[in-house]
Amino acid sequence: MSSQLLDVPHKHPSSIWSFADNALTLLRETVLTAGYVPLTTLAEKAVTSVLRNITIGHLRIITSERVYEFPARGTEAGEDVEPRAELRVLNDAFWVRLCTMGDLGFAEAYMFGDVACEDLISTFRVFLKNKENMTSLNSTVSWLFSLPQRLTSYRFLNSLGNARSNISAHYDLSDDMFKAFLSEDMTYSCAIFSDLDGDLRETPLFGLNGHEIRQLLTSSSPSESTSAYSDTPASHTPSTRPTPPLADTLAAAQQRKLAHIVSRARILPGHRVLEIGSGWGSLALHIVRHVAGVQVDTITLSDNQCAHVRAEVARCGFEDRVRVHLLDYREMPREWDGSFDRVVSVEMVEAVGLENVEVYWTAIDRVLKKNGAGVIQGITIPEARFAEYSKQMDFIQKWVSKAFAISSLFPGGALPTITLLVNSLARATSGRLVVDSISNIGPHYARTLREWRRRFEDNFAEIERALRKDHPDAFDSERGAQRARDELAVFRRKWLFFLSVAEDWFLRSWRDRQIIYHIITFTREGNEEMGCDVFE
Repeated sequence: MSSQLLDVPHKHPSSIWSFADNALTLLRETVLTAGYVPLTTLAEKAVTSVLRNITIGHLRIITSERVYEFPARGTEAGEDVEPRAELRVLNDAFWVRLCTMGDLGFAEAYMFGDVACEDLISTFRVFLKNKENMTSLNSTVSWLFSLPQRLTSYRFLNSLGNARSNISAHYDLSDDMFKAFLSEDMTYSCAIFSDLDGDLRETPLFGLNGHEIRQLLTSSSPSESTSAYSDTPASHTPSTRPTPPLADTLAAAQQRKLAHIVSRARILPGHRVLEIGSGWGSLALHIVRHVAGVQVDTITLSDNQCAHVRAEVARCGFEDRVRVHLLDYREMPREWDGSFDRVVSVEMVEAVGLENVEVYWTAIDRVLKKNGAGVIQGITIPEARFAEYSKQMDFIQKWVSKAFAISSLFPGGALPTITLLVNSLARATSGRLVVDSISNIGPHYARTLREWRRRFEDNFAEIERALRKDHPDAFDSERGAQRARDELAVFRRKWLFFLSVAEDWFLRSWRDRQIIYHIITFTREGNEEMGCDVFE
């Protein structure tokens, strides 16, 4: 599979940059996996000398020849302290990767099976608790090793030509794969839970009685005084998707989040709504089910998502109220100018690229009516970390193109700061749009990701079947069954690492604000429809 591109509808074109990236990756992997003993020995000594600076928690590393303990046995910080983690080195390339590429090297070592770890979250916690003592792991050497990838990554900038390929690389992998770990409505964004860490307690708090679950599902609906929102589908709805089981807390939490978006945007009966970034249609369908007379236009660059949403809209009988467009937000037709009462966009702003944030706001401003308003929901990074972040090449940004082993996660994406978003809103719209409110729901993403990770692991057999069905050429028997299994294992570990590291980011979001998840409500100045319901 390593030479077989995933058969997504839109691939990045071949270019001198892609050739250079492939050549550099091949050269680096050849050096890293050569097993040159003097090099691996030197790297092991360098890494373990840095790890001796661990003073908080406990890390055990097991190799074929020895067992390392950090801190060493007999020191003041011992095995009984938290957090505790254990790594098992399966290939000495682990030491070289960690020595030469720091954080990214550890991610790749896990992905390629050079190291085994049963609890990634605890491992991240050990490293992060001791971050100040281990800065040399991300040294000048690691910066130099990652420099070629940073240079060649510019080919994934979100130009009009690249944007569809960037989206296709992730969202067009396989609808059935995403169905295996998302909630039934296939909402692929942060949920809002009534009990943030309820899944970590021994006694579940959900599914105990129907009345409590109904309250859970409707507790974040807009206030009844607006008469805009109903917690049951409108009477004229021809059909709806079956109600998820009461015990499915992820589905309930996603419905609560969708209701919250409707509430913050104050979508009223008869409004025309634009959604930028359709996903698999959960928000558009939620809006027309719960707010009478609303018309929704939803745009996406994913062929798979466009086809899925159109099919769901037809199945539910909403063709007269929901229109699905395969369209870039920068190419919205001129007849849409000033046509929409509301704009909603969930986890889209991270995908537009930092170079296009003002273009994004300009497009929203162009299509909104004079009393228009909207909501965007997205991941942001603190201002103090932005300069460092913008210079780095991390695991999620790097793994682009080729086969399952290195298929894209989010090519072209980048996290803005909240200051960047607010300032760019003001500049791009010349003050015609103003911020109405900003809230942070970051800690809820930790549990959302935890739920996805558990389902991904539990349902991986379904995911494998989906990939085999949608990408049969990647499992060509002529390439060898064992090779296919090996690359599928790399694909699995890559996704588990992604879900785990993102969960850890958001676990810490309420403690140290290293990554944040904001909901921004914006409006035209003087828009009396928005009101001031601060407790919604």
